[in-house]
Amino acid sequence: MKFLKLSLFAAIGAVCGAALMLLILPVVCRVVVGPIQGEDQMSQNFLIFLVGTPLLAAIGAFAGWFLGTKVIQKH
Repeated sequence: MKFLKLSLFAAIGAVCGAALMLLILPVVCRVVVGPIQGEDQMSQNFLIFLVGTPLLAAIGAFAGWFLGTKVIQKH
């Protein structure tokens, strides 16, 4: 049961991490790439999305797992 709870915390953390990337994507693309004037800028924006979303999902999963261990130990 403990593993199931920790897995749920990790899954929720991963979803929150991916959602955070989707929320900050326009700002990051505007700062890093600038205005879109051609295919190169669109490809860079997609690369930021392609790398950033799994990265933040993994960070969110680890954070959820860590938070889950702290919450479950208290009970």
